[in-house]
Amino acid sequence: MFHATLDSTKTWKQIVDALATLLTEVVFVVDEKGISLCQLDSSKAAMIDLTLPSKVFQEYECSGEHVICLGMEELVKVSKRMAGDDCIEFSLDDKMNRFEIKLVGQAERRFSFMLLTPPEERRSSKSMPYDARAEMYTDAFKQAVKDIGVVSSHIRIHAEEGMLVFKGEGGIGEAHVALRLGEESPLYSLEIKKNASAMYSLSYLSDISKAMASESMILQFATDKPIQMEFGVAEGGTIKFILAPRIERR
Repeated sequence: MFHATLDSTKTWKQIVDALATLLTEVVFVVDEKGISLCQLDSSKAAMIDLTLPSKVFQEYECSGEHVICLGMEELVKVSKRMAGDDCIEFSLDDKMNRFEIKLVGQAERRFSFMLLTPPEERRSSKSMPYDARAEMYTDAFKQAVKDIGVVSSHIRIHAEEGMLVFKGEGGIGEAHVALRLGEESPLYSLEIKKNASAMYSLSYLSDISKAMASESMILQFATDKPIQMEFGVAEGGTIKFILAPRIERR
């Protein structure tokens, strides 16, 4: 048994938009603590990790654990039909093997979907070791990605004491964006265990940055290791994007 209500369509649309960045199917794990998701994209280069504690919802009831697999395209279509003043109700019909989304506003609208068969392998969220951890305004990260995209299809991120640098180069030139830690800087926290430098696909980071809806974010990485970008959703929820590095052949 599972039933939950959410009074913010904006929150749900942010979640759906973030998931649609990487996934064509979503596999939610629902239990009494809340809703979670941890999945790789089809190329296995990136992963998304979603945590929605039960307190995010205005009403939340769940007995046992349920795995809910749905098509991403259908969730996107429904989210586009949501009005700003709608209240969303989610429910699971185990007997009929269906997941229902009900929108309650000026009219009551119901969308019911057959559950897909989930993959046998299930991933779980894990803490990621890092050498550099930065807290910054999301817009500064988005602007840096756009700036590097002027000249390059990849982006190198370098962190050292007091500074986070984004660099890119291509056939037409180079781009360099430096954020220095300070009171007036969009980079307002930087923890360095040791200097770190790694290169990542700019197309992935561009898509991921567009899905970030919060004002601030946490970025952490290590030399030639995956980068994790985390931002909050609703009150207490989190979305993490993890992207594998691009390793240069020497």
